[in-house]
Amino acid sequence: MIGSLRGKVLRIDGTTALIEAGGVGYEVEMPVSSLQQVSAKKDAEVFVYIHHSVREDAHVLYGFSDYDSRSIFRTLIKVNGIGPRSALAALSTFDASSLASAVAEGRTSALCQIPGIGKKTAERIIVELKDKLAKFGSSDLNSGDLRQGEAFDEAVEAMVSLGYKESLAIEYCKAAYKSGMSVEDTLKSALALVTKNRGR
Repeated sequence: MIGSLRGKVLRIDGTTALIEAGGVGYEVEMPVSSLQQVSAKKDAEVFVYIHHSVREDAHVLYGFSDYDSRSIFRTLIKVNGIGPRSALAALSTFDASSLASAVAEGRTSALCQIPGIGKKTAERIIVELKDKLAKFGSSDLNSGDLRQGEAFDEAVEAMVSLGYKESLAIEYCKAAYKSGMSVEDTLKSALALVTKNRGR
């Protein structure tokens, strides 16, 4: 089994990096954060941790720029209903420590920001992984990613208090939210989207 690769990035297509090591080019699927790090070193040597998945029809390599991200990926794919694609999406939405902290704190609506993850799946992740991911959590609970996640959560709660269903509140806040937005701006943008859609 392949556990790591050290080599040169030949090209990046979407979420796949082609890394040449020992004269062989390996196609490696990676989360956005890891891709950004290796793309910055294009034409230079890179090192990535690998999760090697063996299926009946293919051997698939998933790559990560740090050990914790690979560990969290391996833990996530053990959850019923979470496949490699969803696990990569989770690590593209949050860095490793922020994702672990969101799970440890039981922040369902934050996890619903991950593409393809609904409320029930988010709750399942929390129940099954709360203790397992705690060791990866950031000791600084005031980090930028967590503050942003809290703004999203509070905007969802505000919409629910206004009478909207939580699933609908999450949907509109997810569409409205952009990195760094305050609770008030997220809420205003989400409500504007509601009004716009009603007018169609």
